Amino acid sequence: MSQALLKPCLLILTGGLAAQHTTLPLSSDLVSLLFVASLAGCVWRQSRSVALIAAGFALFALAGLDIVENRLDEQYAGDSMLTRVRIADIPRQRGASLVMHVAPLGDPRIPGQVRLSWFEPPLDPQLGDVWQLELRLRPPRGLLNPGVFDYESWMFREGYHASGYVVAGPRNRLLWAGETSLFERIRGQFVGRSLVSAASRDSAAVIAAVGVGVRQLITRDQWDVFALTGTTHLMAISGLHVGLAASVGFMAGLAIVGLLRRRGTVLVPALAIGTVIAVIYALISGFGVPSRRAALMLVFAATAVATRRQVDITGAIAISALGVYCTDPVASMTPGFQLSFGAVVLLLWLARRRNRVDGGVMSWLRQLSVLQVFLAFGLLPLTALLFQRVAVVAPVANLVAVPVFSFAVVPLVLLALGVGDLGDLALQASAWLVGQLSTLLSTLASLSLTDTTLATIQGRAWLFLALSLAWVALPRGWPGRRVALIGAVAILAWRPLPPPDRCVDAWFLEVGQGLAIVIQAGEQVMLYDAGIAWRGGGSVAEQVILPFLQSRGVRRIDWLVVSHGDLDHSGGVRAVLAATEVGRLLVGEDLEGIAAAGCRKGMRWVAGHILFEVVHPDGESVASGNDASCVIRVASGPHAILLTGDIEAGAERIIAQSNVDVGADVALVPHHGSLTSSSVSFVDSVRPSYAVVSAGYANRWDFPKPVVVKRWQDEGAQVLTTAAAGAVYFRLCADGGVVEMRRERLSRRRFWHAGSQ
Repeated sequence: MSQALLKPCLLILTGGLAAQHTTLPLSSDLVSLLFVASLAGCVWRQSRSVALIAAGFALFALAGLDIVENRLDEQYAGDSMLTRVRIADIPRQRGASLVMHVAPLGDPRIPGQVRLSWFEPPLDPQLGDVWQLELRLRPPRGLLNPGVFDYESWMFREGYHASGYVVAGPRNRLLWAGETSLFERIRGQFVGRSLVSAASRDSAAVIAAVGVGVRQLITRDQWDVFALTGTTHLMAISGLHVGLAASVGFMAGLAIVGLLRRRGTVLVPALAIGTVIAVIYALISGFGVPSRRAALMLVFAATAVATRRQVDITGAIAISALGVYCTDPVASMTPGFQLSFGAVVLLLWLARRRNRVDGGVMSWLRQLSVLQVFLAFGLLPLTALLFQRVAVVAPVANLVAVPVFSFAVVPLVLLALGVGDLGDLALQASAWLVGQLSTLLSTLASLSLTDTTLATIQGRAWLFLALSLAWVALPRGWPGRRVALIGAVAILAWRPLPPPDRCVDAWFLEVGQGLAIVIQAGEQVMLYDAGIAWRGGGSVAEQVILPFLQSRGVRRIDWLVVSHGDLDHSGGVRAVLAATEVGRLLVGEDLEGIAAAGCRKGMRWVAGHILFEVVHPDGESVASGNDASCVIRVASGPHAILLTGDIEAGAERIIAQSNVDVGADVALVPHHGSLTSSSVSFVDSVRPSYAVVSAGYANRWDFPKPVVVKRWQDEGAQVLTTAAAGAVYFRLCADGGVVEMRRERLSRRRFWHAGSQ
């Protein structure tokens, strides 16, 4: 039976994977036709395999296109709209802002699933509340940069149709505390009890996540600790929780049925009761992918036992994977799907290869240690690809955390959930255990060896990932298994190759309405500007610049140049200085509270054969604001890149009169393409092959201005805008000039990305 289920499962999932990576534009009509044809193809054995792959492709594409086609209409993007919405999930606090999932009430302009942020709301919105709000929305769109979290894909797989914010004002008001469903009330009440019973909010957040799947209360710092120690999986409602709920239900069922029945077996009714209770608990917990997988496997196993058939674990995994995929194909993109099924397959593989466990505490500890090491090597490729991180201390952390959660925290939490207010003592005990465990995990996370962010996997790094699987794939005792250690160490030490001699790499990052450019010459790196910081907290440096540098294996910035003091250029400086070693800091304008050298004309330095030269401002003229921008020319032989900051016509005129060579193959269009910059004489003196505009999508200034774009185009430049192209990459060499150019939005294009259809 396992073969009959496993092969179709793998073929359908293969089709879904192909749909996730296709770069072709998709049409609902054509995909629907493909799905019908695939069903017909399943009738004939000769075409069945291809038909199943096509069916998997069509299922994912249809589900994805349904999300895309129901997004906010572009005609409403950016408009202020007064509407009524219902808060559909427990809000999440992020600094001074509240992040909410809302659904519209009778407003055809607003799509079904909207993600909102509300800066300093006057009241505390709750799940089920109905509000009148003034909103500004836009279709889901994110910044696209190499090696950085793809927010747009995350919005897609979560099913959001729009994102936006609440406009502050008197028109925002609570209409009524809306009614909630039974499951929503249970979740909300349990969260409230957790906050009251736990000694700290952090412990309450973990209890809420473990008990009813509410993870909104977990802070960023807590997530960082869980990620560094490899214990994030403990925050998901998984097979452990569902299995315990089923066991309790089964035991209760045995007692109840035994009292009510005098004849016949009590096994089947007790199994049915246990299964129903487990499924209800999975629904209460939010029915995430791991709990769905566990519930489906449980139903499959219970059915087999009830019909007196042997439980086929492989078949159970296959049928649960098909069940999750066919009911929610887009869920196959989530880490929860991949890690949940990956871990179960690994556990099954390990169980088939090892002998029965002997009695005794030491034997169990040894088996648990083997299990953690096995999972660490088996899941290393997935965690490396999904999170660009390997939790080195995960086996040690899980050796303690898994038993504590399995035998103490989760049973106590389920007990508290099952008996209502009478379970407050159980909540207090579980919260105490969570607090003690959190202290241990924080200690492990503080160790220097836990900071194991990986560079982007490419080239030979794929071989290193494959080698790490040797520990899982090869039988115990084989000498070849130890090559997995080499693979793991190699992937930790992996760094992408620097540009060749006499070449320089440049990334014009997409940072919205701001600027950040990374230049790499050999092993040396310059960061030109650090993007914006937001009043609600955080900066683009934390979201884009630092993750990008980590993806390149950059641990040190040799030169940090801040063109001038505007917040969209200098906002992320403090975050960069706090997170990364910086060799020298140059500024066009003084930054409050930061010691730095002034950027002056004539400064120059060399990295290998690459010359960096400051061409503005000079020390004689007095400039402030945009015209104080530090302008740098990066040259490799006769070819160059010109970085212009926000200079305007006045500074451009000074540069032209100084007779400094500003000719370049690649130029940053000054001041995001405003009318006050890119004067005709300046553009004529640069004459680049490529002109890059760093500007936010649909920004309120409508940058770049069409007349400015045309001015650069008339000089023979191809104008690229980060809002349309994503991050733009160039490799410039002394021999040949621009030898490679890449637009991130084009190279990573999928049908759900904005502008891909």
